[in-house]
Amino acid sequence: MRALPLVLVLLLFSGAAPSDPSDPSDSPLQYSLKYRLDTRLMGDQLDIMAGEVEAFGAYGQHLNFGLQVPLVTNMTGRGRGMHFGNEYIILKGKIGQPTVKLGQFVIPFGNLADYETHSRIFQPLYANSLGVRIDPGVEVDGYLGDAEYQVAVTSGNGPFKGDIDGNKVVTARISKKLQVGDDDLKIGISALKGRLPVFSLMNDPLMDGLDAMLINVRNDEPVGQNDRSGFADKTRYGLDAEYYRGIDLIRAELVVGSDDGHGANGQWIQVEHPLNYKTSLIGMLKRWQQSTGSFAGWGIGVEHKLQDTKTLRVAYQDRRINERLQDMPMKMDMHMFTMQYVVEF
Repeated sequence: MRALPLVLVLLLFSGAAPSDPSDPSDSPLQYSLKYRLDTRLMGDQLDIMAGEVEAFGAYGQHLNFGLQVPLVTNMTGRGRGMHFGNEYIILKGKIGQPTVKLGQFVIPFGNLADYETHSRIFQPLYANSLGVRIDPGVEVDGYLGDAEYQVAVTSGNGPFKGDIDGNKVVTARISKKLQVGDDDLKIGISALKGRLPVFSLMNDPLMDGLDAMLINVRNDEPVGQNDRSGFADKTRYGLDAEYYRGIDLIRAELVVGSDDGHGANGQWIQVEHPLNYKTSLIGMLKRWQQSTGSFAGWGIGVEHKLQDTKTLRVAYQDRRINERLQDMPMKMDMHMFTMQYVVEF
């Protein structure tokens, strides 16, 4: 799939204008480009989290594609691989038949299947629960009656990396939309099994770059990000919900499972409450427990639409961590204030 960036270069310099994928009268190739600049002030440090281009489109009626190219970013290590790396094609048959996705894509576990977390300050459990977000492999999507399902087989080592041990990660999810009075509720059930990285709780896998250490759960030893001993045989079962309750949007996730037989579990809930057309309040609670320890955190923020293409977010997060590594107990309180300015067009 490394040929996909060449596809984007050809689109950008071919002289052709982006088109409407829903209009079949133009040409077999239909695509659109989306540009994003995501800058964040965290403490006293200003970072460019993402200067990127995304291309989505179709060739004919039976092939869709998606491509994400970071032009500039301060992110490094496995955290970068959780945000960047989408490169895939989707093979489509007749209407109602399953589709097949090939390439690098977001693993369809829990809220990741429906919630685009890439440009958000608050994140669900995946960094600690799964250890990856984008992974290379194959996925089949389809419907069973009025329920939607996804089944994926991926490498477990993240994008642009070889399979570290030859073992595959199998992920399955089924979801259904329900009507609760006048409100919409979507419930999903997920299962995952495979060898994946386990991060120390003393680091933020998404933001600490190469400093985020993996853990050998067999002896609680911190190891580097590409050390095979920092991977474990993970089993995960998840229940997720997306609930439009009146004007509020509630997302939640419950995860249980094990790492090489050691228990792991976590919970996450986020509530968005619009104050008006442009401004919303956001609150979040998050907890994770694994064999080496646990953390509990919360966050509160405000999102304001400056224009249709410009968004300002301000958030405060607090996390209390307890972890024991090689019989050495450690405690840490993390406090983070973030101001985010996002431009998309």
